Amino acid sequence: LTPPKSVRLSIVEDRIVAEGEAPDTWIDRARVAARQLEAGGPVFDFSKVRDVSPEARAAEHWQTYVSRLEAQPGIIVAQQRASGGHFYISGLRDPQAADPQALLSGTEVDPARVHSQWQFYQSLDPKFVVKRLMASLVPPDSVRFSIIKDRIVVVGEAPAAWIDRARVAAQQLAADGLSLEISELREVTPQELTHLREAIQAVDIFFDSGKAVPGPEQLPVLDQLANQLKELAKDARKAGVTAQFMLTGHSDAVGRETANASISAARAETVRALLKKRGVAPESLLVRGAGTFEPAETENSRTGSSANRRVSVTVNFH
Repeated sequence: LTPPKSVRLSIVEDRIVAEGEAPDTWIDRARVAARQLEAGGPVFDFSKVRDVSPEARAAEHWQTYVSRLEAQPGIIVAQQRASGGHFYISGLRDPQAADPQALLSGTEVDPARVHSQWQFYQSLDPKFVVKRLMASLVPPDSVRFSIIKDRIVVVGEAPAAWIDRARVAAQQLAADGLSLEISELREVTPQELTHLREAIQAVDIFFDSGKAVPGPEQLPVLDQLANQLKELAKDARKAGVTAQFMLTGHSDAVGRETANASISAARAETVRALLKKRGVAPESLLVRGAGTFEPAETENSRTGSSANRRVSVTVNFH
């Protein structure tokens, strides 16, 4: 056989044992010799000789890469094979998982010979679930996520609207067999949001009788209101909630009810357009017409009628 220097022969009890590294051509000759010795000679064990032919080394490097992939959270290897000096692999990959191409580094596998097909899927690994929750729920700074065994635990303080969204997420995850615990969350509305909401809800935009456009004396009020709405929207985002503003148009009791309902809605739409022009996000502005049904004052005087020709603002957090 003339073994290479990298192969050591020894006698263990009644067996001849070969260990080390050899090209595949020598291993093939050793295999033939082992069969010949089966006819009554000693056992020739060459199972500890590693094939160091280029093809075997390439296959070994490939299996190292496959094992590295299989150990990664968020990656499921479905099929893999080698053929004609090329390597083929397919499976499932969470977008947050490690990049399979980057994992080739250090494996000595030629990237040009690797053909990959990865299908999108969302891993239920808690680390990935937390990242998705952080992106979708946008928690306030006062909220912390942690992973305890296979449970995701949320603690801290948050507005009621954010806790409601977290509760919905917990129900959805429960259907997938995951636990999102929010029992340690404490409901709180940031003081700055409360103060600004109260200031906004105290503002009214007034109109002359029969008019759907406010007079010039109301423009400074609109300017200030627009600034307050933008400030509250910004602060709400920092707190992990979305602010929405309901603009309700009102009218006095003069004239027909259908006309009053129409002009109240028109007043709300006008204010919405004026606020949008001043930089308030249009998607945050809702409108409705209340007609005469939500008067600010009882109409038993001329003053009462003018106080009811207005647009009021209600703030909601989601």
